[in-house]
Amino acid sequence: MLRLDGDSVHRYEMTSKTQRAFVIQPGIIRLEPDELPSPAPDEVLVRTTKTLISPGTERAIMLNLPGLAVQYPKSVGYSHVGEIVQIGAAVRNLKIGDRVASKSRHASHALVKEALCHQLAPDLDDEHATFFQLLATSLQAVRKTRLELGEAVAVLGAGLVGQLALQVARVAGAMPAVAVDNHQSRLRLAHKLGADDIVSAESTAKDTIAAGALEERFQVVVEATGNPAALMTACDITAFGGRIALLGSSRGATESFDFYKRVHKKGITLIGAHIDTAARPSSAPGWWTLRDEQRTALKLLQTGRVTVAPLISHRFHWGEIGAAYDLLAEWNLDAMGIILDWS
Repeated sequence: MLRLDGDSVHRYEMTSKTQRAFVIQPGIIRLEPDELPSPAPDEVLVRTTKTLISPGTERAIMLNLPGLAVQYPKSVGYSHVGEIVQIGAAVRNLKIGDRVASKSRHASHALVKEALCHQLAPDLDDEHATFFQLLATSLQAVRKTRLELGEAVAVLGAGLVGQLALQVARVAGAMPAVAVDNHQSRLRLAHKLGADDIVSAESTAKDTIAAGALEERFQVVVEATGNPAALMTACDITAFGGRIALLGSSRGATESFDFYKRVHKKGITLIGAHIDTAARPSSAPGWWTLRDEQRTALKLLQTGRVTVAPLISHRFHWGEIGAAYDLLAEWNLDAMGIILDWS
């Protein structure tokens, strides 16, 4: 079991004005007290209301999984929503009381540069807004495939990012959009959120194709499992000349992979879709900046074109962060969107 290390939560409330979450070493999460900071001229101080745990990345940090080079202690989180309580002298477009989203960490307060904040629409719920960063990540994968209206899309992995990618693919015109996973409750959720078909990952590639009611394979496949072996399945169900977006962060190497047979002879394009590959400094067709993707994600959430309420599976008070990370460590597949409440 993971544990919340250090003194009691009550002590932090009594003796400090802000708390920050750190993974001190693999298996140990700690809330560290600190003095309330003051903003620089181009910064705002945000009082946190909600943050969202990123299941794949934060579990990997918590357990020191392959594929990361983590130096501990490590602050965690990058899906943050709160209310501005103080502004720097040079801030011009934001004011005290504005609700904003940013890539800040799990903490009761965050200092954020004005340029890195996104002001929230009045009708966008704080909890829903916390999904903006994972949704922006999913947007990158679909956008880089240059998905065209009417193309068939399969999303391998119906975890949190996979569920978002599937919805984005539908918004972009995927016909059909098929979810593939080996966990039935996740497949049922994908169907509820609009998947045209759902397929067990235990099926053969032929079964997967048939489930999509297709005569041919999928033009676009989004690999969202993070399982190195899933790339083989992705190649098997991709059409000649198709595209595969590698959205899931693989934890380990794909062994015995025949690139000649699976990629070269089929003319498949493999696309690295990690969020760190976002365009700089300006957006171009198929290659948008992180800020533009984040703004688009918030618009999709505000308009309801992407639905996240059914993806919220657990809510924890910030003082229960140890229990939230226990859930991550257990890899409970029914755990999807885990919200930390700092209000």
